[in-house]
Formats: sequence, structure tokens, C-alpha cells
Amino acid sequence: MRILFAASEAYPFASTGGLAGVTGSLPKALEEAGHDVSIIMPLYRDIEKIKDIRWVSGDLSTSAGEKFGLAESVIPGSNIPAYFVSKDEYFHRPGIYGPDNSSAFKDNAVRFSFFCRAVVAFNENLEEPPDIIHCHDWQTGLIPAYLRNSIRPAVVFTIHNMHFQGNFPPEEYGSTYLPRSLFTMTGLEFYGTFSFLKSGIVYSDQITTVSRTYVEEIQKPEFGFSLDGLLRERSSHLTGILNGIDYDAWNPETDGTLTASYSADSIAPRRKCRRALLKTHGLSQGNRELTAGVVSRLTAQKGLDLLFPVMDRLAERGVRFVILGTGDEYYMERLSELAGEHPGSVSVNLKYDEIMARRIFAGCDIIMMPSRFEPCGLAQMMGMRYGALPLVNSTGGLADTVIDEKDGGFGFVMNSADPEELYECIIRAEDLFSQRNRWTSLVKKAMKQDNSWKSRVALFEDVYSRAVNTRRAR
Repeated sequence: MRILFAASEAYPFASTGGLAGVTGSLPKALEEAGHDVSIIMPLYRDIEKIKDIRWVSGDLSTSAGEKFGLAESVIPGSNIPAYFVSKDEYFHRPGIYGPDNSSAFKDNAVRFSFFCRAVVAFNENLEEPPDIIHCHDWQTGLIPAYLRNSIRPAVVFTIHNMHFQGNFPPEEYGSTYLPRSLFTMTGLEFYGTFSFLKSGIVYSDQITTVSRTYVEEIQKPEFGFSLDGLLRERSSHLTGILNGIDYDAWNPETDGTLTASYSADSIAPRRKCRRALLKTHGLSQGNRELTAGVVSRLTAQKGLDLLFPVMDRLAERGVRFVILGTGDEYYMERLSELAGEHPGSVSVNLKYDEIMARRIFAGCDIIMMPSRFEPCGLAQMMGMRYGALPLVNSTGGLADTVIDEKDGGFGFVMNSADPEELYECIIRAEDLFSQRNRWTSLVKKAMKQDNSWKSRVALFEDVYSRAVNTRRAR
């Protein structure tokens, strides 16, 4: 098939989290399976600095007569074309969705509705249109609406996180250039606003989300964020497919950023990575004390506040923490306070740093994700790939990827987002960590789990085929 990915970000060009990891790596697996894949995204200011970008055209127009430029590169490590929509007034600025992590640009409705129209215009200018446009998250949610009456291509829409919906006041609806007839309860209207995410759900031929458990959760009020009824209505077109990771990019045998290379069949060199992590972050040295890693956005969703009431007890036991991420001001300040209160036990690094993330995965004993909800999660998969046992809450993709060691698995699973349950899971991990042979066997089991994209390709192929059939029937 010919497949065009449309997304607001893709690794390594622009990234704020898991979305970019998916859109930068899933196309490679599809290409390896024989499909003709490309990707299109906005040309943000920082992307313009990449050397391997060339201009394709400076004179394309949307259906509304808006001019835009087009640049091209390739996804590193592949032959997959990456196209970039250029419009300085919308994208030549610092930040992707806002000037910082806690705020959004006031003109995001204008910016991303324009991007959706530009994708449609790009598609119409191709000599042969794709069979599928695969849209990702709310920023691309209007593409299905613009293509609602087209014969080709079919549209697949992936929901990465229901919490982010792209809802805007009705006075901004004109920026979409969509007819007023679509501003209804059966269309884009959503409790007095209009919703990009709802548009994607209503007008796509097939809908996917990022884990089997999450597809069930979002059809319930707790996780559906007021769209659960619509999702139940469209459940016959809704599929949960676990995200994967790029096993070539995330490989401790070939990762040149690590102190030592190792594999599931030869994990002894991993001790050097552990020692280097503790030394780099000024944490107390020792082989018997458990080290927990966190690589995460610092928000309420991620459940890191569950650590606050139990940190004193854990630090007294000698448990050490290396935390990496940025997010809400409250969590950044509170975690920084914990690092100040527990020198030698807690290291907090308030930034996005991929090299540091890799070294945390390679050096910590457990990777913690006590999330209140988690559509899929990638850090637990990366941690397992690098030999860190996952400690997770049983929700979304965490429930689908981690089996508790008590049930014959390789991780530690909480049944609720509760501080005492988190504490008990960490103590259980600490006790097992002292049993060296048992711990080693768990590490090897975790490292041998298959969370590669190759294991997910057939599921996407099935969704794409159903989307084409749905479009033809309609």
C-alpha cells in the first residue's frame, strides 16, 4: 500500500514524547514489510537547521487559497521521505504547541487547521494519491473532515491520548473553512466548542488507539473524557494496537552512548553502566541498594506524586532514584525539593535528554511508571529492552506489556495508584534484588520480550485494509 503519515511531530525532527517516537519508527517497519510510506509534518523553526532538508516547492495553495512551501528530507536510517509544510507565521517560532510545557499558543486552532488543509492540498498534488492517510492525534483531526467526501484515500486516525482533544471556542470555527452544517452534535460540536479529536473519530474510516486495554478504557466515562459514548457508537471501527519501539535504535548491544555494551545473553557488562549512572548523578555507590529510574513527563497523569508521602522511608532504606523529565511547575518544584532533602539518594534532572534517558535505562534496576492512566507508554518497553525491570500501575498499555513476577512475569504491578501500594512494590523489588540469581533471570526474561514494531505490522495492515473497504463501501 501507499501510506502517508500525517503528524504534528516525528522523531528525530521534532519531539515532545511518545507520539514522535511512534511516527518516527512505525513507518520504518511498514517500509520493511514492503509498503510505500512517507510522512508529512509542519516545518518548525528548529527543523529548518537540519542540513539534509531541501526545498521542493514554495508555491502550493490550500483549498482556501493559503500559500505554503514544502521541504523534504528522509527519516534517518531509512529511505522514507519526510515532507515539511512551511508557513513562517504559524511554525517559525520557538516551541511546537506553546512557548513552554505548561502553556499553548493562542492560535493553535488556526495553525493546525491550516496544517490539515495543507496535507489535503499536498495529497491532491501527488501524481498518485496514497491508499491511506494515517492521521495522528488531535492536531490532524480535521483531515478526515476535509476528506469526508473523497473517493480516495481512506483515512485511519490514531488516538494517542484522549486527554488532549484540541477543543476550541465556537468563534474560532471559521478558521477551519468547514461548512457550518458540520458544527452539530453529530459533527464537530462538543459541549459548545468544536473538537479536532471528535472530528477524527467521526469522519475517519478506521480508528486505532495505542493498546488493547486503553481501547476498552476510553469507552468508559473515567477515561473517555466525555467522548466515550461516541467511541462506543463507533466501536466496530475501533482497534487497540500496542505501540512498539525501534529495536535498531534502542539496542544495548550497539548503543554507543553507554559505558558498556551488553545483551540478554551477556548482561554482566551492565554493571559498568550501573556504576557510571550512580557516579554521574552523585548517588551513593553500592551494589546491594536498589536504584529506580524515571524517564517521564512530570504531570499528574504520571503518578509521581505517589512518591512524596513515602520517599523518606525509601531513602532511609537506601533506595536511590534518578528522575529525568520536564512538565508542570508543581511537580518540578516538589521533586527538586526531594532531591535537596535526600542528597545521595535522589537525583532530579529537569530537562529532555535522550542520551541521559538511555543511560538511565541501562543503569537503573527498575524503571518506574506508576501512572494513573497510560494509553500505552514507551519507557517501560525501553527499560525492559535495556534490562531495567518495570514497576507499573495496571492501566492501559502498562497492563498489556508488563506481567507481575508473582504471576510468572518479570515486573512489579500495582493494582491502584496508591502511595502505600507503590511503597510495597518497591520493597518487593528490593527484596528480590538481593536474590541475585532470581533477579538475573527476571532481567533476561524482560530483555527477551518482543515489543518491536515488526510484531505489530500485520495488525496495522489489517486496519488499513478495513479502512480501504470502508471508504469504498461509503
